[in-house]
Amino acid sequence: MTTIRSGTSPAHQLRRTARARNSGAVLAILCTAQALDIMNLSSVNMALPEMARDWGASPERLSWVVTAYSLVFAGFLLVAGRAADLWGRRRALLYGMTVFALASAVVWTAAPLLLVVAARAVQGAGAAVTVSAALGLIGALWREEPGRSRALGAFGAMGGVGLAFGLVVGGALAGSIGWRAMFALNVLVVAVLVVGVLLLIPADDPADRARGGLDMPGAALVTVGLLGLSFALTRLGGDAADGTGWASAVVAVGSLGGFARWQRRAAEPLVPPTAWKRPDLAAALTVAVLMYAGWVGVNYFAALLLQNVLGYSPLGTGVAFLPLAVGGTLLPLVAGRLVPRVGARRLMLFGLSCYTTGLALFSLVGPGAGYWTVVLPLLLVLIVGLSQTFVSANITALSGVGADEQALAGAMFNTALQIGGGLGLAVLSTVAGTAGDDLPAGYRYAFLAAAGMALAGLVTVLVGVRHSGGRGAEN
Repeated sequence: MTTIRSGTSPAHQLRRTARARNSGAVLAILCTAQALDIMNLSSVNMALPEMARDWGASPERLSWVVTAYSLVFAGFLLVAGRAADLWGRRRALLYGMTVFALASAVVWTAAPLLLVVAARAVQGAGAAVTVSAALGLIGALWREEPGRSRALGAFGAMGGVGLAFGLVVGGALAGSIGWRAMFALNVLVVAVLVVGVLLLIPADDPADRARGGLDMPGAALVTVGLLGLSFALTRLGGDAADGTGWASAVVAVGSLGGFARWQRRAAEPLVPPTAWKRPDLAAALTVAVLMYAGWVGVNYFAALLLQNVLGYSPLGTGVAFLPLAVGGTLLPLVAGRLVPRVGARRLMLFGLSCYTTGLALFSLVGPGAGYWTVVLPLLLVLIVGLSQTFVSANITALSGVGADEQALAGAMFNTALQIGGGLGLAVLSTVAGTAGDDLPAGYRYAFLAAAGMALAGLVTVLVGVRHSGGRGAEN
């Protein structure tokens, strides 16, 4: 995983030896933590009908069970990443997972809807810390190729895996044991992960921590801005004329604009100026936004298409999405091995080409379409495209990052993903709504719009990504 540099202390060498010996288990722990956090973004969608029956709640009230998690998760990623770099990534990982598990236990046992919504918000904060710290640990523990690309590839694709497994697990549990079992499963998995972290991941090395303190004014401005932006996109996704959504958008723009100005003046900015000097960063973040906008739309509208047009049950829909979960587990391993050979840029172009094609063809799916002959092949094309794009874009965003900015860089990438997810639902829901009561037409418009976003990502790579990110590719 790493080599031992001359002049390091015996204790430091022992820590590195332990890292190398346990590298597979450590990567499994970090990837599982990422998948679990992202899974909780999608699994609840499959349980909403059961929740509605339990509480007798309106769709608007019930939507906060999903929204509270996603809003706080997106809003705290950047601050969580910088805090992990400053105060220790292993420590942050343990804190984040503990908060996530405690909040899950509250949802598991709670009866009032208001308490569940509050616990989901806390759960989102724990997930933000966990994801940022886990990605920072990968950057700190894997510093050489090809191990670095393989580790980042496996971890980066866990976003897609988590969303796919969320649909499968959520549908299966909601249709059998009950929706609360999803949160009991969270507690059990986190308990195992915490034991693994304590046994296998060495204590934080002070030499790998960032210097200085946390930029509190910057943290407040960017958190308010990202929360406001996520909330605005959520509201406008349901109604493009929503006044509260537009007011939140104004607050978000003002806060993020203030954050940008403050970063130029701050003595210890939340995002160091060096983070913006890498030429491929902006392109990778743009690709992340566009890619995830389409992917969240696929999960949402494909689930509706299968249930409302093709007549699948919630459990049947979850099973139908199982190939996404399986492919999302295996294909990232292929992508991680391909990047050092062919380069991240080439792999992104291939992935986005598959992704765009799959989305465009999905717009043709209508009543009577067979699962084995139509739906499954298209799902496979989509997961091939998504996994290769996700891995190569993540590696591009983190290339050239110093040890003291690993968690921050990962948080920037994940923030771009969350913004893309909110943007995708807002835009695609609006597009689908133009068809009125014609559900198949609305879904068709949404898939075509998602294909347009993927195509824009392809153009972004052609124009904006100059370096390959692999050993054997072009500059």
